[in-house]
Amino acid sequence: MFKKNVFILLLSLFFLTINPSVIYSEATQDLESQITQYINKLNELGTAKNTLSNQLKYLDSQYQLTLLKITQTENSITALEKEIANLSVEIGKLEKQINQLSVTYINQIIQSYKLQKKYPSFAYLLSDNLNTFLEQHQYLSSIQANSKQNLIDMETVRYNYDQQKIAKEEKQTELEELQKTLASQKISLNSQKASKNNLLESTKNDEKKYQQLLSEAQSQLAALKSFSSSVGGSTCLSASPGGGSDGNFYSQRDPRWCNQYIGNSRDTIGSVGCYISSISMVYKKLGSGTTPSAYAANSGNFWGNTAYMAIPNPPSGYIYKQINYDSNAIDNELQAGRYVIAQVKMSTVVGMHFIVIISGSNGNYKIHDPWFGADLNFSEHYSPALVMSLRLITK
Repeated sequence: MFKKNVFILLLSLFFLTINPSVIYSEATQDLESQITQYINKLNELGTAKNTLSNQLKYLDSQYQLTLLKITQTENSITALEKEIANLSVEIGKLEKQINQLSVTYINQIIQSYKLQKKYPSFAYLLSDNLNTFLEQHQYLSSIQANSKQNLIDMETVRYNYDQQKIAKEEKQTELEELQKTLASQKISLNSQKASKNNLLESTKNDEKKYQQLLSEAQSQLAALKSFSSSVGGSTCLSASPGGGSDGNFYSQRDPRWCNQYIGNSRDTIGSVGCYISSISMVYKKLGSGTTPSAYAANSGNFWGNTAYMAIPNPPSGYIYKQINYDSNAIDNELQAGRYVIAQVKMSTVVGMHFIVIISGSNGNYKIHDPWFGADLNFSEHYSPALVMSLRLITK
């Protein structure tokens, strides 16, 4: 029994001697090592043959990487919260110290004033006892010296107090940014899960079906690239173009997102993001605010590791429809306060493009064009005969 108690005591002492910061540091290094391993794995899979099996491995690795990054962010948040709590304690101590020094300093000033009034500098001329005067003068000088030192101490403490407050404010700003990062990472995690589920659902976990759909996606994206390259390539604008007459316009060439990659692909919004920009405009009109950048960042919106958009998931209360060109259908949607997306070709340009019909009737329409700009006449670049389909977010 004695040996057992000694063993427990020694074990307890061993754990007490371990520095918690060392444990935290080792855990952080291990987490960073795992993150690096998954990044390397994703790079390898990104250059591997494009098969369903490899694509699923890629999505699984990406999911695990995001989980690790979430853990990393949560750990950073916990550490920051502790630092902020410690700073709050130190600030509280400094506030108390400043108050105490202030009270002492005020009392010293009052006492010095009273003594100076009672024993002015010429008092030795009236004093019967020079020694008594010198003692009083020495006492007064001592109070004044203490007051001066107290003032210096108070300024030092106040400086430390200000520095601690600045440090706390900086940590709080950093914490807020980390919390935003964490929220974004959790959204990404959900979108990655949805992306895998969409892939499995569309392919039925069949390699042949995957290759067929991949070929279709690549063909559609090639047509979008052909359009943008034919009219000048994915040249970014020098400044954001604004929201047009209704405030809902988005340009795929907006410098805020023109060069941003779409989903898990290496295609940019500027190159093939006309449909992304169009759907973002439609959603904004319906009050469900998003931007091309936010839409492109969600890999769950796209098929596999391509920039090819999956069927949109409309806001609550709405459904998605794809129909042939029908001016009556367009007019009905516009009258109901809803935009219409048109998949179009141009007679003078190869490839295809997406635009948004925002107003008008009977074929005479105003459009927001993600490439050419806001509030244009439909007939300026397009014709009903070259409309390939209509995409509705409708009731």
